[in-house]
Amino acid sequence: MSVQETGYSKKEQSSWKKALLRLLLVCGGTVTILLPAWLPNKPGAPLERGTVELMQAALLAASAAVMVGAMAHSGHRRAVCRVFAFALAAALVGELEDFISGIMKWPFPDVWVIGVLLAAALITILRHRRVMLKFFNTMGHHAGAGFIAAALLILYVFNKVVGSNQFWQASLGDGFPPQIPQICKNYLELLACYFIFVGTLGLAITLGRREELN
Repeated sequence: MSVQETGYSKKEQSSWKKALLRLLLVCGGTVTILLPAWLPNKPGAPLERGTVELMQAALLAASAAVMVGAMAHSGHRRAVCRVFAFALAAALVGELEDFISGIMKWPFPDVWVIGVLLAAALITILRHRRVMLKFFNTMGHHAGAGFIAAALLILYVFNKVVGSNQFWQASLGDGFPPQIPQICKNYLELLACYFIFVGTLGLAITLGRREELN
């Protein structure tokens, strides 16, 4: 159909499609986040918690993979993708530690691995100070940065409150189920990991557009 027949320009049609895609992405993410709550749980086998931890790790692994894939198309801002990849890999190792040590009860040297990854990220930042500074000065202009900021807010502010026993004791009294804080904490962390994935995807697309980076 032509523009005259539809009454919409190509730009408006593209904007409508992007809005629909974002809506489907948010709905799909919501369903994915709530999926572990629908799974059956057997006594002595914390299936929901283990599934949530694995989904968090999967989202962080996908985010790191997206940034690694963006390196080949990011031109002179390849260092930015490398820093994000190191940081996401460190977060992935921390999430795997929660699953391996906390659920599987196996020892895992996460501190050393995370330290090496963060050190590599810091060295990259120092070696490419000008590129990193320019990127962070304009990072607030990208929608992906808002998702990542929301994820950090959930992890380090909201999660600390809702995931605490004091919050639920003040809300429900002394008779609240003791597993509620941990359940809320796990699901909020899963939501934060999903926001990180969406934000990383948006930033990677922006970094991959060479014409916008020059």
